Amino acid sequence: MLVAAATVQRARGDPGAEDAAIARACLRLCGGGGPGLLRLVDSAPGRILLAPLERLLLPGLRAHYAWRKRRIAQWAGQACIDGSAQLLLIGAGYDGLGCALARRHPDLHVFELDREVSVAIKRRALEQLSLHPPRLHLLATDLMHADPLATLRDCAEFDAGRPTLCVAEGVLMYLSWPQARALLSRLAQELASPAIVATAMETRDGLPGFRREHAWVRPWLRRRGEPFLWGCDRTELPALLGACGLRLQALADPAEPGDPDPSPGEWLFLARRIGASGAAPPH
Repeated sequence: MLVAAATVQRARGDPGAEDAAIARACLRLCGGGGPGLLRLVDSAPGRILLAPLERLLLPGLRAHYAWRKRRIAQWAGQACIDGSAQLLLIGAGYDGLGCALARRHPDLHVFELDREVSVAIKRRALEQLSLHPPRLHLLATDLMHADPLATLRDCAEFDAGRPTLCVAEGVLMYLSWPQARALLSRLAQELASPAIVATAMETRDGLPGFRREHAWVRPWLRRRGEPFLWGCDRTELPALLGACGLRLQALADPAEPGDPDPSPGEWLFLARRIGASGAAPPH
């Protein structure tokens, strides 16, 4: 919900922003804290209240989400231009990237995987907005316990032989390393020509987390049932990907001059199967 709220706030003043419209509709439909969070984002007093709350949780978090999404959208758009015929979004949530690319590239098959409740909310939101890209497929699965590719194998429209871009944004940190390795290895082994965009948490003192997060965040996430389970050092990432049959092709620079990560602590990377060729992504 925080990512969706950040998307809505980022698009203030741009009523035509499709990703924000999708995020807004999903927050309105999801119940729980979604509608309340939307009211905060939509009002000046609410935004004033959110600022100190963010500083208490993780300074720069909403701007970090925007920084991350800009780069993912750029890499994904370039992958479509370079010949990716399928887009697989693992843990798609309320993000509008899949819908946007499906509308921009009519021949692109887009598959979004998420929990059943999230998929149901997303489907209703798209219906309310009259967004019906014919090649957009929303599929329910349990990312923590199920093999995502097994779900895809049951979908007649999915073809493992097509060049496929896989995006796992904000997913791997909630998996143990054996689970993350199994997921990445399956993508590398079972797809004919995969490119993978994903995020991995940075480690501090051996524990995964953001650099600026406060000490109470980790136990709070644990109580919510959403602890960060896996992360790695920057120098470890190539070898860990290599163990999955992947090579690191690009890493978003959190200290990029002119556009640094407002809240560093995640490695956003692009990887390809070892032995596969691929043009370097734009910076």
